[in-house]
Amino acid sequence: MTEIPKLKLNTKTAISDQIYSFLRSLIISTKITPGSSFSENALSAHFSVSRQPVRVALNNLEHDGLISVYPQKGTVVKKISIKNLRQVVFVRSSLECSSIDNIKNLSVDKFASVIKKLKNNIRDQEKKIDRDNLAQTFLPLDDKFHEIICSFSDCEMTWPLIQSVKGHLDRIRYLSLGNESPVESLIEHHKTIFQAIEDYDYERVKELLREHHNEVLQTHISIKRKYEQWFEE
Repeated sequence: MTEIPKLKLNTKTAISDQIYSFLRSLIISTKITPGSSFSENALSAHFSVSRQPVRVALNNLEHDGLISVYPQKGTVVKKISIKNLRQVVFVRSSLECSSIDNIKNLSVDKFASVIKKLKNNIRDQEKKIDRDNLAQTFLPLDDKFHEIICSFSDCEMTWPLIQSVKGHLDRIRYLSLGNESPVESLIEHHKTIFQAIEDYDYERVKELLREHHNEVLQTHISIKRKYEQWFEE
């Protein structure tokens, strides 16, 4: 079985959820690489739990499109799918741009609340990130920025839906962070998007969001050259 770190389980969260989140983070960060394999039995022994919560966790990862489960054979981590990447970019861009379209339906107080959250998030991006640990300090703030954008939709399903399908995209983000995707450039993108929102130029906001989302479709090309064995069309 692929070498997997130990996980300290707690009693406050369902075991299956903890194992799912733990394995997902390892796959997303490519600490568990595409093509790696493991079995339900081996994971059960590794985490010192019954097979049932492991099975639930694996089912969730399979639903996310990150693994393939083969009866009697075990589980294999999927390669990064270019087709999936294009689809996720389309879905994400559509939902975030639709969120911007919904601003006109928000109350003044609701709009002001979201603006304040965006401003605080950008401040944190500028002041709280650790250049030596971008994966743990910048990426969560990057996700939070887009989650806040989605809150303009006033629909609680918007961000969770994006989050549930962007596993392949997130692996590209980890691989490109600090190299093909300099953090300073990403922060400037966010600031430009925010300024357009403050200027009430919502068509410009949507244009900027599409450019921001589509950038990964170029970024993955250079990443693929380095890790060609991890990709599939």
